[in-house]
Amino acid sequence: MNTRFCMVLPAVNVREGMVLARHTQALLREQELMMSRFIPEGDLATLNRTATHGPAPVSDRLWQVLDTCRRHQRLTGGAFDIAQGARRHGHGMDLLHFDAAARTLHFTEPGIELDLGGIGKGIAVDLVRQYLIEQGVEQALLSFGESSVAVIGAHPAGDYWPIGVEHLHERGRSLHRFELRDAAMSTSGNRDGQAHIVIPASGKLVEGCTTISVTSPGAADAEALSTALFVLPAARRASVLQNYRGAQAVEFAYLKRDASWTVEKRWQHE
Repeated sequence: MNTRFCMVLPAVNVREGMVLARHTQALLREQELMMSRFIPEGDLATLNRTATHGPAPVSDRLWQVLDTCRRHQRLTGGAFDIAQGARRHGHGMDLLHFDAAARTLHFTEPGIELDLGGIGKGIAVDLVRQYLIEQGVEQALLSFGESSVAVIGAHPAGDYWPIGVEHLHERGRSLHRFELRDAAMSTSGNRDGQAHIVIPASGKLVEGCTTISVTSPGAADAEALSTALFVLPAARRASVLQNYRGAQAVEFAYLKRDASWTVEKRWQHE
């Protein structure tokens, strides 16, 4: 998934840890093959090539992923949307025709492409966490590119894992701390001049150097929610957060003045 995956297992010996690491690596490779739009023979890439021409078959495992994305689209009022490239802005996943009985998907307009992006990392992290729990792991820290984090149990030295929101321009400086136990965190945002998140309602990019970090019980939920909150105006965020039990969120905005950066906490939900 073009990023680094890290796993900390405090109460596992080296031999057992290596076995878990090998199985985790295999699991992540399977998920990447399924969800990456860049691997030509993968499930999603194949679907992107074929669904424009008519109803295309969808594997059971990818169908479950897409069904999760449809649920988040509903829960966020359309702010989370994995469909890009349509001629008309503001329609996104509404231009997808799902046939549950036939297990097929049809893109009803040319140019559409599905991009699982951050939620793909969250889904993969949730699967790894479940696998580790099934293997008897009671404490773990999982980090996918530092933007998707999940923990099992409590920190070995306390009741929770202290997970910080790092300053974009000052490595090692934490702006906010979440206290996680059997939970996950995701951060979405822009670095200076690197806008890349699309507002589904308009098709435009979110501008400005800003981040939103979200915690929730599941990593996929946190990924979907951080993306949705990032594109939504602050006045609409509370109604979306009502659909996500136990979620917390914080937004930081970076302002450049005289070649230096100042940062301010713009919004928070607890």
